[in-house]
Amino acid sequence: MTIRDILFIVPFFFISFFALRPTVPSYDPTWVAVWAGLTALSMTATAWIAMHMFKVIVADEKKRKSEGASRR
Repeated sequence: MTIRDILFIVPFFFISFFALRPTVPSYDPTWVAVWAGLTALSMTATAWIAMHMFKVIVADEKKRKSEGASRR
C-alpha cells in the first residue's frame, strides 16, 4: 500500500463514518458508532478494491500502448 492509497482511503473512511452516523436507527451512541464504523469499513474496502482495479487497468493500457509502439 502506497502513501497515495492511504491519503485516499483514510479520509474516505472518516467521511463515510460521519456521513453514516445520522442514518443509524438507534439512540445509543455506542451502537451508532459501531454500525456506522462497520458500514464505513465495508464501503472503504469496496473503494480500495475499485481503486486497485483502476490501477491495474491503467497499467495494462500503458503496457499495451508501449508494446504497440515497439512493434511498429
